[in-house]
Amino acid sequence: MVEIRTYTVGQLGQWLEGNETLGLSEAVITRTRARAIAHNPYAKPDDVVVATVVEEGETVAFTALFPDLVGGEIYYWFSTLWCHPDHRGKGYALIAVGTLLEHYTPARCLDSWAADETIEIFKYFGYQTQYFPQYKHTLTTLKHPSPRRLAAYCLHRGWQPLAKRKQLKEQHVSCRYSIEYVNHINPQTAQFIRAHSAKDLLPRSAEMLDWIMQHPFLHTAPLAARAASSNPFPDSVGRYWISGVKIMLNNTLAAFYIIRQADNELSIKYLYYHPAHAEAAFDSIARHIVELQAQSFTTRSKELSDYVGRLGIFSRATKDNISYSFPPSFSLPSHATAQGGDGDAFV
Repeated sequence: MVEIRTYTVGQLGQWLEGNETLGLSEAVITRTRARAIAHNPYAKPDDVVVATVVEEGETVAFTALFPDLVGGEIYYWFSTLWCHPDHRGKGYALIAVGTLLEHYTPARCLDSWAADETIEIFKYFGYQTQYFPQYKHTLTTLKHPSPRRLAAYCLHRGWQPLAKRKQLKEQHVSCRYSIEYVNHINPQTAQFIRAHSAKDLLPRSAEMLDWIMQHPFLHTAPLAARAASSNPFPDSVGRYWISGVKIMLNNTLAAFYIIRQADNELSIKYLYYHPAHAEAAFDSIARHIVELQAQSFTTRSKELSDYVGRLGIFSRATKDNISYSFPPSFSLPSHATAQGGDGDAFV
């Protein structure tokens, strides 16, 4: 017997408060992910956000989404799609996605950076797929840099190596800048972001950036990469550090970005900077890479990737295409780049 179950934002909240009678469990959605969706700034209690396919009492497929403000209107991003490896090929993933599309119609749903199987599922519902070449840039080193090499590198750049990640001091590029860590977008920063996100494909609101910093979780997980695991989305809130970073130059905001460190990997999720202060923004990011001793660094900014590449920190670089699945009627701005502000995909 196959059963389809759906859950609303309100039901996720009840489950998080200890209600175990709704059929929700860690096999359906982790508490970290449920908490994040429940605290989304645009989520309403009656919004259906999770769909599962149950066969003989066992969850065999599920998907989830969350609301976002796109062009002044509410859209819904698919953030999860998983099917148990023993039940693939039965159309269960298609059923899970279709169940949520029935609530919001394809005209109101989006998907990003999907696996090939996921792209095909959305094509079934008439979606258009847009690829952005040379979008994701990952730089890696094959072994941990030695303390001597780090010290020599920092000396060459005029930096002072520090032991703790949040003790980065003021340094000189062409003039002095300082670093401030935040988890909230104040009006000054929101205005700065608006001024420097004109070419963004899907600009983020201050509320969404606040949500990303305050309720982090792995939003996107392609079906293929997760199919082999019976627990594909483990609670991993303790595995990484995420923060907003303000770069102040002569008491003026010169750049803002969101940084995430996980294991030995460091990534920049959003990047906004005044063109005249690009070097200060990029230099501050390079300092994070060195002082956090990251073995892998990911950005969606080609300019930043090229800058870090010229420094010679990493031994190799790779570039991946990023795809978006848009509704048939969704109009792409002709001037937009795949997030000039650096990143709609959250992972």
